Amino acid sequence: MGDFYAYHNIIEAVIISNTMYHYDSRKIQPGDVFICLPGGERFIPNALENGAAYVTHLSRAEMAVLAEETFKSPSKSLGVVGITGTNGKTTVSFLVSQALQVLGKKPFLSGTLTMSLTTPESWDTQKKMAEHLALGGTHYVMEVSSHAIHQDRVLGLDFDVKLLTNITQDHLDYHGDFETYKQVKMSFMKGAPGVAIYPEDFLGISLWFEHRLIGAFNEENMKAAVAILRALGFNDPAIAEALSGASAPQGRFETVDAGQPFYVVVDYAHTPDGLERLLQAGKKLMKASQGKVHTLFGCGGQRDREKRPLMAAMVEKYSDTIVLTQDNPRLESEDQIVEDVVKGFSKKAVVTIENDRRKAIELILKSANPGDIVLLAGKGHETQQILASGPIIFDDRQVARDILKEHYARFH
Repeated sequence: MGDFYAYHNIIEAVIISNTMYHYDSRKIQPGDVFICLPGGERFIPNALENGAAYVTHLSRAEMAVLAEETFKSPSKSLGVVGITGTNGKTTVSFLVSQALQVLGKKPFLSGTLTMSLTTPESWDTQKKMAEHLALGGTHYVMEVSSHAIHQDRVLGLDFDVKLLTNITQDHLDYHGDFETYKQVKMSFMKGAPGVAIYPEDFLGISLWFEHRLIGAFNEENMKAAVAILRALGFNDPAIAEALSGASAPQGRFETVDAGQPFYVVVDYAHTPDGLERLLQAGKKLMKASQGKVHTLFGCGGQRDREKRPLMAAMVEKYSDTIVLTQDNPRLESEDQIVEDVVKGFSKKAVVTIENDRRKAIELILKSANPGDIVLLAGKGHETQQILASGPIIFDDRQVARDILKEHYARFH
């Protein structure tokens, strides 16, 4: 446990004197304590320059133990729900949080939409839980990522309910292979406290109420929300009332309407499975109008390269028009990303490649006719694009809306 126990008495003194301590050297104020996590040694000079009174070296597991003690185990006094899985975490957590509010509870939603990390460091989570509890909070609904499980970010949290949405390929750049990725997810489901709910436990639920969400994948998300609420002790009539008016989160099958005579949908789908679910939903909508499916997508840079050709194959299978662009290329070569993706297309595939995402969105929107659907996949709720030169402001929803308004006359 490193110097954790030797440092325990110092931490007690720090707590008593109200001195703050941080694992982020940028937040250090004179007199604070800097928690140096593995690999963080290069930030020690900055912490000392900012006035750190003490530096302690802790692993993430040790920091999790310290955080639980410091904030007096707030998770034991809250109804904590942890949702893990490759796809659906954000939507399920959003549905459960909305339902709890309707049911008269006071939940906090922690995840992709509300935090800088899908699952924050243990210190941040314990602190937020303590603050929420102090303000009269009753429940804490959080997305649990595979990175967080592997890095002990949820260690020490007292979960009441844990749910696994699904496991399909993702994050192999970090975990190495699918089996390792799967085992990380399963370690959370089997290891942490709380009622464990697996896909086989909720997919068989028959929804008995009408709801506002579109797509077969959202039927699954709604069933998962029902299973969680049942595990929390709510009865079916209350659950139906709470979920019937619930909406999908931003950037998850979110429609953009500027008066155009076709659907425009923005979605966060960025895995082969997530993309297939999105495409299937789009295809199903088009059966009634006999319209075409126009798909724009890209693949993130410095991330799992193996999924890129798989995503291309999915897009080709369900789409009538394909525009390949950049997602968040980061520091990776855009040409390399495109090269990896196109390996998944067949020789007969007709694909337009436009690395400039705004130009690409304009191209795909101009290809649509009345009754069609345009799917803008990959970035969803995100409001910036990460390029090699740095992040820029970029929101698929706003860009699409601006382009549609610009060409408004064309649609009337």
